[in-house]
Amino acid sequence: MAVGRPQLLRIGQLAKSAGVNVQTIRFYEREGLLAPPSRTASGYRAYTVSDLERVRVIRICQKVGFTLKDVKVVLEPHEVLASNRGEASVRSAAREKMLTFARQRLAQIDEKLAALTQVRAEMAALVAGLSEGAITGCPAARAKQQSDTF
Repeated sequence: MAVGRPQLLRIGQLAKSAGVNVQTIRFYEREGLLAPPSRTASGYRAYTVSDLERVRVIRICQKVGFTLKDVKVVLEPHEVLASNRGEASVRSAAREKMLTFARQRLAQIDEKLAALTQVRAEMAALVAGLSEGAITGCPAARAKQQSDTF
């Protein structure tokens, strides 16, 4: 196997390989999540395999609930842990930073889940009341009348 220059990808190739669209790649660049790529002699963006890996990590972080603001913070410790290099203390600090962010995000998800569970229960009660004929008037008007009496 010949050792040479790293494989370079154009923006369309990068987007397709990462499962995103070209606008997403440009957005990540604007937001500082992806470094501006080098350019070919003809002016095309030239991305590396490490850029592809970074986009995949960003997408995974988003899928598990991290905001893009969180992703910016998590990318640094991710790179430390993914590199398998560095002192144990640096790797441990990176792990703790990711763990802290993950715990915070999990708590936020739990809060949203509790709120959605309450909304669901209220909607189920409304559907049941309307289905059984127990609610005959407009539920929104009834709710307003009840709040006006307090």
